[in-house]
Amino acid sequence: MLDDNDFALASAVETSVVVLEELSLHPQPEVREAVAKNPNTPTEVLLKLGKEFPDAITANPIFNLLLLENPESHFVRLSLARSTTTSESAIAQLSKIEDKEILCAVAGNPKTPLHILERLVVEGPPLFCDHENADESDFDGLFTAIAQNLNTSESLLLQLAEDGSWNIKIAIAENPKTPLSLLNTFADWRGLHKTIARNPQAPSAILEKLAGENEKEIRDLVKNHPNVSETAIAIINFIEGKPGTSIDLLERLASDRRVYIRRLVASHPSTPAKVLEKLAQDDEYAPFDQYVAFKAVNNPNATSTVLEFFAEFLVKQHQRVSSSNQIFYKQSALELVRRSDITPKVLENLLQMNESEVVRAIASSLKTPPTMLLALIDYQAKFVSTDFFRNLAKNPNTPSDGLEKLYLKINQTQHANTIDALGAIAAHPNTPVYLVEQLAVHADYSIRANVATNINTPISILERLSNDSQGRVSRFAKQALKERA
Repeated sequence: MLDDNDFALASAVETSVVVLEELSLHPQPEVREAVAKNPNTPTEVLLKLGKEFPDAITANPIFNLLLLENPESHFVRLSLARSTTTSESAIAQLSKIEDKEILCAVAGNPKTPLHILERLVVEGPPLFCDHENADESDFDGLFTAIAQNLNTSESLLLQLAEDGSWNIKIAIAENPKTPLSLLNTFADWRGLHKTIARNPQAPSAILEKLAGENEKEIRDLVKNHPNVSETAIAIINFIEGKPGTSIDLLERLASDRRVYIRRLVASHPSTPAKVLEKLAQDDEYAPFDQYVAFKAVNNPNATSTVLEFFAEFLVKQHQRVSSSNQIFYKQSALELVRRSDITPKVLENLLQMNESEVVRAIASSLKTPPTMLLALIDYQAKFVSTDFFRNLAKNPNTPSDGLEKLYLKINQTQHANTIDALGAIAAHPNTPVYLVEQLAVHADYSIRANVATNINTPISILERLSNDSQGRVSRFAKQALKERA
């Protein structure tokens, strides 16, 4: 609400210079403008207010007196250069004065005709500059003012954009006359997004691009823009976590160049498996940002195909990075192996990582099919160990021919501590009877005890083991006989 008392003071000709100086800093523009119109306001205060209220300065009764007294003073010339009431002929004369501030005022005056603006650009740095030593700042302000002027043509804006500074580009981005081709280019530059969103002529296609920005101020500008589309509003709602995002929009945003948007799509509860399959292979920023693919594979809608693509992604990234950075992908592979919804194809892909912990985990997985377990027995990787043999021997999916091969391999190996692996074979329900018979007379009592617990151990062997000198072995054998009676 306008402060009537301060406004009255600012308008009154009897108000003191001291009070007018104070009121020139008033927070309300109406009061400051009244100060600019007051003939009692000192020239130095008028000079400060001239940029904000140029027409109020030239309308001030004192201005005509100053114009008559000293028409070539800096204050008079600058005020005329800023005012929209100045004639075209006067602006033309002012545009030839070797003064940076006056030339910038002419360039920013909405009444300055196009031919004068073109001349100021064509002539390059103003005459007051040392051309040999001139730097960008000498004419940056001038060209920025021209770029902001609504009289500037599209061709002139294109010319200014070609080699213009960042400040000039910002001014161009906000000009309603800026060609669509330039706005499209600028829309890829994050620093110009806020400015473009303020441009009243920004088309809906560009606004849809800006609608996905992280900065809320930009999204709010888009939301309130006269050209905003329903799609742009839908994108804003998606970014802000509001419900109702369509499948079509999720499919479109899955290809967005901004990684945080792809992450949101990968996590969205409505994202279909077809889209997740694509995101599970997202490696545009990998190995620096793997979380698009990680979020996709952990989406409740992820199918086995999504997991298979993700396994390929992990292997590719593991091969791509240095050994010191491979642990991240190895741990991710281990987590994937432990999932209940993995497929043999996933495990087959992960084997290509050639990581000992991953191979051992696959050897233990209940999802690993017999054929793959059989192939793993012949795995010749340098990290094969008794732990690896034990994992294979404990896996209930290991077939009988695999257990036979494993038994021979263990007996031939130079590794120590093979007791656990042999014990696992002794207890395995798929172990052939002839192997069970051999293991039933093994020197190690723990292996004989495992034979006694094997559900397929023949009764004749159990009867023999029931008399074993080791109490634990005989106890297990007697219990087995009792259960089968």
